[in-house]
Amino acid sequence: MNASTLIQAVRQAGVVGEGGAGFPAHVKYDTQVGTLIANGCECEPLLHTDQHLIRSCSSEIIEAVSAIRAATGATRAVVALKAKYATAISALKGPAEQAGVELALLDNFYPAGDEQILVHEVTGRTIPPLGLPKDVDALVTNVGTLVRVSRAMRGEPVCRKVMTVTGDVARPGVIDVPIGMSLGRCLDLCGGPTVDDPVFIKGGPMMGSFIESREALDQAVVTKTTGGLIVLPRGHYLHQAATLSPEVMRRRAATACIQCRFCTDLCPRYLVGQGFETHRVMKAFGSGVGAADGAMQAMLCCECGVCELFSCPMGLSPRRINAMLKTAFREKGVRYDGPRELRLEQSALRPYRKVPTSRLTLKTGLAGYMDLHPEFMGEFGADEVRIPLSQHIGAPAAAVVRPGDEVLAGDVIGEIPDKALGARVHASITGRVVHVDTAVVIKGVSR
Repeated sequence: MNASTLIQAVRQAGVVGEGGAGFPAHVKYDTQVGTLIANGCECEPLLHTDQHLIRSCSSEIIEAVSAIRAATGATRAVVALKAKYATAISALKGPAEQAGVELALLDNFYPAGDEQILVHEVTGRTIPPLGLPKDVDALVTNVGTLVRVSRAMRGEPVCRKVMTVTGDVARPGVIDVPIGMSLGRCLDLCGGPTVDDPVFIKGGPMMGSFIESREALDQAVVTKTTGGLIVLPRGHYLHQAATLSPEVMRRRAATACIQCRFCTDLCPRYLVGQGFETHRVMKAFGSGVGAADGAMQAMLCCECGVCELFSCPMGLSPRRINAMLKTAFREKGVRYDGPRELRLEQSALRPYRKVPTSRLTLKTGLAGYMDLHPEFMGEFGADEVRIPLSQHIGAPAAAVVRPGDEVLAGDVIGEIPDKALGARVHASITGRVVHVDTAVVIKGVSR
């Protein structure tokens, strides 16, 4: 399959990056690079989705790697995963060797799966602040995305998602469900919560978003980028950290930040040589200064949470403060215009300052869940789905169906707007369209 045929197949199938914010894959792959990296590191603790996909879909992953390598002209192709994933490594080893694809085995640290950290691990090069892997002649793509690419090459659109359900649930597991299924239904498939007053995280425990009630969980749905659902007791350490008010965070920053630099010195981006100094943001925020040089540095934050949930000895909220400032700057149309040069000497101490996942989970109250090993529970259907028209970076898809239309699973229901960055959206079940707004609601019908 040549490059144009591959990119067209990926576009038609609606493939997006499943490991992050959902960048349309057909745009991402339309480039030339020297190094292609498949990300199988499962960045977040507790999630097992990538491990399952590597074990069960290793040939498809390598098939997609080979196709993208040919399309992008990459001279080096690497699958990166953690050395502790023994079963996954065993599954990949044969297909990778036959295809001339390297395996890069990483230590068990957080955030090993961050795109920019992964590029540094594999190539030794540092991406400039606010840059992309292509700036250092690399391309990174998630293993889940690669499974979808392999299937797109056979004409199969993206209609389903593999995700982890874990934490305080009766039967932690990895499930394969239709896009648009209620997250409440996903929880029920795994036996429901085992605590009386749970809260829920959509995504991973470090970077995911909290859902406060079962009612809200029933309204939330699985999308192309949903990697997990985690159940925790209300008042858990992570829940407390996520629900502090901005005013409380400001008062704490003003009165308790001791400018120790731990947030900066353990920041993964700082440790690969980027000039991001989180403690300067804390000083500016605590002083009530919204546009000083220190505050502007918040725009360089990747929001991994190491500073907030691991580094700070005072229990402050650097990550959330950075996120708030970034949002405020974007709303005002402010662009970062500070220095972007690299300080590679900062990486000298990086081998000694990586955050071990075991210590991270102890600090964050997650250690008790680390012994859970969710196994694959199978594929499940849905009687009704609510499929968002925006599950990706760029413009929402434009609906091409109306209430009353009958659709088959795999039919196009949302098309990329003309000359816009976007991704196609497909029906995930066979049924009748009952509502269209920012999402398409399909009710299943018997055939």
